[in-house]
Amino acid sequence: MSLLEINNLVIDYGIIKAVKGIHIEVKPGTIVALLGANGAGKSSLIRSISGAVKVKSGEILYQGKNIANLDPHKISEMGIKQSPEGRMIFAGLTVEENLLAGAYTVKKTEIPALFEEVYGYFPVLKERRKQQASTLSGGEQQMLAIGRALMGNPEVLLLDEPSLGLAPIIVRNIFEIIKKIKERGKTILIVEQNALQTLKIADYAYILELGKIVGEGSGQVLLADEKLVNAYLGS
Repeated sequence: MSLLEINNLVIDYGIIKAVKGIHIEVKPGTIVALLGANGAGKSSLIRSISGAVKVKSGEILYQGKNIANLDPHKISEMGIKQSPEGRMIFAGLTVEENLLAGAYTVKKTEIPALFEEVYGYFPVLKERRKQQASTLSGGEQQMLAIGRALMGNPEVLLLDEPSLGLAPIIVRNIFEIIKKIKERGKTILIVEQNALQTLKIADYAYILELGKIVGEGSGQVLLADEKLVNAYLGS
């Protein structure tokens, strides 16, 4: 049974249709990837799940309930948290204050354990917890953005371009941590342009082109499809 299911979803911006009637499923405890070039509709799709983008028609079913066009804070309270493209950390706050900002939907008694969980994934954040977020490196800021989403104790974690602008060695580290988060029982939907790294950790993936799904399958199967990789994802 799917934890998250999207049926016949259409998103448009006036005359521009960003997403054109697609269907995806996300099963509990899996990593599902949305892959494709710029303008494929990936970010519009993931932002519609968190409520940041309105949909024209179709369903976004979470635990069987249609959450399409609900207010973002209501979706967050239901257990869906997003680490946004571009990180969008609070530059003037400390690392610890940024993380605490992500915990607004959880009980105060849960917060100490959530801090320890996040610091377990990202020890550097614990080292820098009193440091202003603006002084972190790009990789550390990305860790902070993911950690802030995890502080909400999500059922579904949405990751929008977590490797954007990062050096290859940092990208590999981020993806290893994403695998560990999944192994701890989280369900993850990830939008990425770095297809090859993403397919290595994805249980299932959908390839988007101009708002439509042009391919899908397990990460390993798609990774082995040289023709598809060259056509849509870059060799």
